[in-house]
Amino acid sequence: MRTDSAPRPRGAVGRPAGPQPAKRQAILEAAVAVFLREGYTRASVDVIADEAHVSKQTVYNHFGDKQRLFLAAVDGERERVAARFTPDLADEPANDGGPGGEGAADAETALVSFGHRVLQVLLDERASALRRLVISEVARHPSLRPACADGEPQQLVRYLVDLLTRRTERGELSVDDPPTVARQFVALLVQQGLHQSMYGTRPLPGHEAAAICERAADLFVRAYRR
Repeated sequence: MRTDSAPRPRGAVGRPAGPQPAKRQAILEAAVAVFLREGYTRASVDVIADEAHVSKQTVYNHFGDKQRLFLAAVDGERERVAARFTPDLADEPANDGGPGGEGAADAETALVSFGHRVLQVLLDERASALRRLVISEVARHPSLRPACADGEPQQLVRYLVDLLTRRTERGELSVDDPPTVARQFVALLVQQGLHQSMYGTRPLPGHEAAAICERAADLFVRAYRR
């Protein structure tokens, strides 16, 4: 069996014969399973191809090499868990458009609800395991550093930017830089969530998750209340 250090087939990098989303997804699913089971160094493209029921050439056609396959698998996991995030209907704009109008939760309640959803995404079991793998491997393989970038799904940050913007327009909050404040709020949730769950190796009890979200929301509302 040829190892992953063998030369790639000429002309294969990043040029699949045509759109093959089903095969690509099968490769990514198999890659996550093999990387988590074997680690980055020991994981073999041959084994990933076997588990995806495709040829090794097909893997190379889609991803080029093991490093790019790993980075794509990390990105795929982020997209998968972010897809589970849905906006809180309680934060939809009030019917009358006024501050605190009927049908709209107060800003702190909306932030607490948002925080719970962030923790659900953050502490997804498979995503947490892959995050720990990235941390353990990046020192030995600096080329994997891109996998450490944008650790939080950007969909969550964008949604919070919209939430803060609406709350500022209603007069509940005074946030002059919603993108920065959104990243800071998510970072606070992430840091506390990872610390208290020991990077996803310990289930986070409901009362601990609630405390994280409530304290973060209280802090930010105190800081940015108009």
